[in-house]
Amino acid sequence: MKSIYSSKNYTGISYFLALAGRLALVLLLLLLSRFAFYFYNKYLFPGTGWEDLPLIFRGGLRFDLAALFYLNGAYLILALLPFPFVFSRIWQIVLKMFFVAVNAAGFFFQLFDFIYFRTTLRRIDFSFFREFKNEINLGGIFLQGLKQYIVFFLVWIALIVLLWLCYGRSRYDQRPTLTFRFFSLRLLVLGIAMCISVVAIRGGTDRTTRPITLGNAAAYVTEPLEMGIVLNTPFCILRTFGKPSLDRLDFFHDQEELNRIYSPLHLKDTVVADRITARRQKNVVIIILESFSKEYSSYLNPPGYPSYMPFLDSLMASSLTCTNAYANGRKSVDAIPSILGSIPSLEQSFALTPFALNRVEGLGNVLKTMGYYTAFFHGAPNGSLGLDGMSRHFGFDDYYGMDEFGDRSRHDRYWGIWDEPFLQFFARTLDGFPQPFATAFFTLSSHHPFIVPRQYEGMFDKGSLPVHQCIGYTDHALRLFFNRAKESQWYKNTLFVLVADHGSYSQIDPRYQTHTESMSIPIIYYDPSGDTIQGGETYREYTQQIDIMPTLLDILDVPSGFFAFGRSILDTLTTPFVVNYPALFNVMRDPKEKEPSNELFLKAFRQQYNNRLLDDLLHSGI
Repeated sequence: MKSIYSSKNYTGISYFLALAGRLALVLLLLLLSRFAFYFYNKYLFPGTGWEDLPLIFRGGLRFDLAALFYLNGAYLILALLPFPFVFSRIWQIVLKMFFVAVNAAGFFFQLFDFIYFRTTLRRIDFSFFREFKNEINLGGIFLQGLKQYIVFFLVWIALIVLLWLCYGRSRYDQRPTLTFRFFSLRLLVLGIAMCISVVAIRGGTDRTTRPITLGNAAAYVTEPLEMGIVLNTPFCILRTFGKPSLDRLDFFHDQEELNRIYSPLHLKDTVVADRITARRQKNVVIIILESFSKEYSSYLNPPGYPSYMPFLDSLMASSLTCTNAYANGRKSVDAIPSILGSIPSLEQSFALTPFALNRVEGLGNVLKTMGYYTAFFHGAPNGSLGLDGMSRHFGFDDYYGMDEFGDRSRHDRYWGIWDEPFLQFFARTLDGFPQPFATAFFTLSSHHPFIVPRQYEGMFDKGSLPVHQCIGYTDHALRLFFNRAKESQWYKNTLFVLVADHGSYSQIDPRYQTHTESMSIPIIYYDPSGDTIQGGETYREYTQQIDIMPTLLDILDVPSGFFAFGRSILDTLTTPFVVNYPALFNVMRDPKEKEPSNELFLKAFRQQYNNRLLDDLLHSGI
């Protein structure tokens, strides 16, 4: 490229055209990556036709412009400073390296989201970094992912080379003199560039326009999932940096009217505190199953459907099984507050927001008032995903992780201890607990990179997806756990709950390729003694993870009131509902119904959720 930095050109149009050309290249690459993202993940958008793309890509351009200036705003300032040293060799080399590095980082996450989007069905935002900040084996996980998706890494390297080569070469034959003309013209151009940047980041020129955020993508789609095409990952990360993005709502001015329509306070009549029957003294064991989507069960699907979890399918026949159950979030980190605290995640993962520090009720905290001992088990390195602190916040005082397990030879080399040995450790440890106890166990082996222990290679049905054999392995580990638990004296006096942490968007079955059904999961209540639950029953109404805590407290006949956004499935007086994101919240109803969901209820739920998070009122105060 011809020199644009000589003394004759330092205020000339060629210099500014070169800057504009570099930005135009980044904008073009963002546009092309959106096309590539759509075609690579096209199976996720079966209802998106060619006629929908013009509007989607028009909206996408708006977000690409915002991302362009979020990424390159600092570069523009440094390149347009009204001082002669800007044209020194060192400064220009630094500018080039800075431009390439910043945009390379943006495109790394843009390409990474081609794959990660399939897991969460939403673009990566800044909460991604909070979620994995405590994961100590990110290097090994990254290298495994690199091996499996080497093409994306090579494309990223090619983009870096393209940015470097297209930046252009420069001569530095003479540094300009600081004159009034030089300073004023450069300052004027800098001001114009900053005005253009502000307009792009705000998303418009109207004085009432607020900087666009992720929710603005809804204006360009007919299905919530399509927002993933409109948005780009650099924008989502930078726009959510350090921001809780939660507004106070005022749909209802009358608190009594609001509580009448919907309230998360579950109040009970005054009872004698010592009226604690044997029924209330049941032990509680909650087993949270990594990635156990409803799609993998034959019991929960039509006859002839393959089973990748044969033991769980057999257990469902002896349990109270929920046939229309849903997760309240897309990530593992969403499941813990939902299951243990009856707090869903809407726009953001609750556990990754500042509101996670609020006072919460939590299942463990309620049961401890009745004399329960509480503990949480997860086979990953202690501190992984912040589960130790999160579980303690919801009342599970003791934490058992890889440190307590001790034998590092049983590590899977990626996430932690294999499920089979850690479940056996769980059973042995429960033998020494004082009763009544309440424990939660989170499996981990049915997770990317989808491997099983060497001795089990070829033992489980590999199906058509890599995860299938891992589901089979964890299911086998559960069978061995229950066989071991049956020998323990606490077993008959225990109420088990088995629930998946999240569902998945099917790559095979169209029934699980919608926003709603891709969140379908198993929820199973099992009492070996039959004292509290009769085996072989099914609950066919809609239910969700946040219903587990109120259901358990209802079964255990807890004498005091408590706080929970969900409802007990034993409650016949309230209407079943499900809340989730990105649809934000949905009252589930029969597909044949033509009337929309009860809008008053939706507004009441959202007002209670937002305002209680903001006001630190996630508890009953009793």
